[in-house]
Amino acid sequence: MSNRARLVPALVALLTVVAAAFLWWQSERSQALVREQVLLQAEKRSMHLADAMGGQVSGLLTTLDLQLRDLRREWLRGPLGFDEFALGVLQALPPDFVSHVSVANANGYVIYDSLATPIATFVGDRAHFQAQRDAAAQDRLLISQPVQSRIAAGWAIVVNRPIVREGVFDGTVQLVVSTDFIARRLAALQLSEHDVVTLIAPDGAFLARTLDHQGAMGNSVPADRPFLTDRTALSGSFHTRGLLDGIPRTYGWHRLRPSGLVVAIGIADEAVLAPLVPALESSRKVTAALIVLLLLSGGLIIALLLRVGRKASALEASEVLRLRQFESSPLGMLVMDTETYRFVDCNTAALRIYGFPTRESLLSKSPLDVSARVQPDGRSSAEKGEAYFEQAHRSGAVVFEWRHRRPDGSEWDGEGHLMAFELAGRPLMQFTMQDITLRKRTEAALQESETRLKEAQRLARVGSWQRDLATNELSWSDEIFRIFEVEPAVKPTYKTFITSVHPDDRALVSDAYQRSVDARETYDLAHRLLMADGRVKHVRVSGFTEFDGDHPMRSVGTVQDITEMHTAEEALKRLNEELELRVAERTREMSVLNRELEAFAYSVSHDLRTPLRSIDGFASLLAEDCSAALNEDGKSYVNRIRTSSRRMGRLISDLLTLAHLSRAELRREPVDLTRIGYSIAKELAATDPGRSVQWRIDEGMKVTADPGLMRVVLQNLLGNAWKYTGQLPDAVIAFTRAERADGAVEFCVRDNGAGFDMAYADQLFEPFKRLHAHHEFEGSGVGLATVRRVIERHGGRVSGEGTVGHGAAFCFSMPEG
Repeated sequence: MSNRARLVPALVALLTVVAAAFLWWQSERSQALVREQVLLQAEKRSMHLADAMGGQVSGLLTTLDLQLRDLRREWLRGPLGFDEFALGVLQALPPDFVSHVSVANANGYVIYDSLATPIATFVGDRAHFQAQRDAAAQDRLLISQPVQSRIAAGWAIVVNRPIVREGVFDGTVQLVVSTDFIARRLAALQLSEHDVVTLIAPDGAFLARTLDHQGAMGNSVPADRPFLTDRTALSGSFHTRGLLDGIPRTYGWHRLRPSGLVVAIGIADEAVLAPLVPALESSRKVTAALIVLLLLSGGLIIALLLRVGRKASALEASEVLRLRQFESSPLGMLVMDTETYRFVDCNTAALRIYGFPTRESLLSKSPLDVSARVQPDGRSSAEKGEAYFEQAHRSGAVVFEWRHRRPDGSEWDGEGHLMAFELAGRPLMQFTMQDITLRKRTEAALQESETRLKEAQRLARVGSWQRDLATNELSWSDEIFRIFEVEPAVKPTYKTFITSVHPDDRALVSDAYQRSVDARETYDLAHRLLMADGRVKHVRVSGFTEFDGDHPMRSVGTVQDITEMHTAEEALKRLNEELELRVAERTREMSVLNRELEAFAYSVSHDLRTPLRSIDGFASLLAEDCSAALNEDGKSYVNRIRTSSRRMGRLISDLLTLAHLSRAELRREPVDLTRIGYSIAKELAATDPGRSVQWRIDEGMKVTADPGLMRVVLQNLLGNAWKYTGQLPDAVIAFTRAERADGAVEFCVRDNGAGFDMAYADQLFEPFKRLHAHHEFEGSGVGLATVRRVIERHGGRVSGEGTVGHGAAFCFSMPEG
């Protein structure tokens, strides 16, 4: 073998190694560039987030400053009433935000503290007090270093302002703010578990941190941080490892003016790069596979070259080179005889792509044998293939897309290159094919997603817009064209938008947009549109502006048609107003009717007393003066007349009581039900000293109610228990207090007396409805109705349960207060 023949394999080996190394270097370089781009995007995102969170923190500081100014103004008016005002300020602030308010005099002694037990009496040695004393004329808001606070149950900072009387420093007013609350507010940004939001003092001390907040307190960031080295810079970014946990992050920071506080948001590299890991790993594997394939191909080529060298045949060497290009290609390659339209050669990649197990099974097939019958555009494969063949003959080559069918029936899309050539006078065509099925599916899914988005916007009547502030170009989604009733062919401009806005709302819309840009915050606004035919639409517009540093880049947002919603709200409002008028009218009519019914019942009951007294009086005289002339039946009739008249008298009295209860004015005050219960029990026992009754009355039962009416309630309930246990030798009456599952307090009177049938429970509280005969137990049937009337007037409720022969229980509950 000649030296030249030996040199060629060596050169191929070198080139193969160099190509493999270059391929690996290129892959690693591409991955590094991708990581760099992703981290750069994370840097911008962290700066945007820091800017946005800075606005929220500024809002908190503004709230605290406004409260301090109000507290100082109220204190200068005079200490009288200041405590009530300070407590009102604390209640107005979010829970757990501020633990207490205090005021110190010019000597540093605390002369007011909103806490019942002050935690400090002298603050003159504190840095925040001394700073305000030395610069009181500046009247500035000052924030202290974090300190451990027993009241705030953790770390806290003091926020204060000076008190100046007639130009002389007279002390400070301060709020003690929980850093835990600030940390929770910062955590509301909802970043990943390794991302961190930090609030840092101008000197670098941690004020709040979303991760390991307690560990951060008392520590400071390194002095080399950009916001400490350049105190004039308002925002920026940097990349470093976390001070507390060592996690590498991209930090964006924003300095708040005039406080000098710094909001820093660190986005962990792990969270940013996590979505890329599978793709980068897959790319690395593909690169490794290609390198292996390249090395194998190189080895194969070297072996073939050595073989060619040994045979010393230039023709065979050329064939080896062709095989290198043909066989080692990752793309499917086939050669077709244009006279027979049959494949005569193919590479291994073609077998894999076309789905054939062996070379013999694919060769002798025609292009139509491996094609779908109809192509995606509806044309037959035969017709379309003929057109491509003719084009390849004319121009020499053609690139096209084609729908194929494998032997197992599955279809796939390919992107092919068709090239016509001749070999030894034989006309041939070479197909080079790449499987693009996944790409086509991705494109179809993307198109379907866009279609669904447009349909969703149409159904929700929400459109999206974007305005490039550098070129002032405005773009609308299809739904916005429908909302503004503008033809899609019209190029949207800001003028197109603002002229559609109702003239009375244009200044409002422009001011809202400009404020959002200046404040770097989202805006949300409802306004009207005036259509060309005079119709008025109502829309809700929202949006925000993206910045590159201090330069606004673009504004994006949405427009929603809320005309129908606004119309429905207006209709509902009118309906509610009409309903309120109707309810008020019906209430007035019912009040009048109730008063008339009560007056009627009172009048009737009162007027019936006189004839009843006459009936009872004459029946009594008849029994006394004419008893000798009456037989036993006559005497029985007279007694029945007297008994009935007395029963009717009691009914009238009870009816008058009901009428009185309905008209009596409630006087709510604390009522001791236990004391009233004992009093009534004693009164009942005095009516029949011979009875043996076991009383069980809970201690400490109290409500806020009318004391007279509550005595009426207990007289009826305890009186009924006394009455219906009258035939028992071992009577038990209990008056107890219990707490229900829903937290309400319930009072119950229970006895082991006659009880009642629950089938008639709906008649218990109806006037004059009795569940026992008169000869068994006396009564008018008005007592429980009286109880219900009183309890309901207090806003409570009453219920009863019983079992015949085993007693009854009547429970009532009263609203608190």
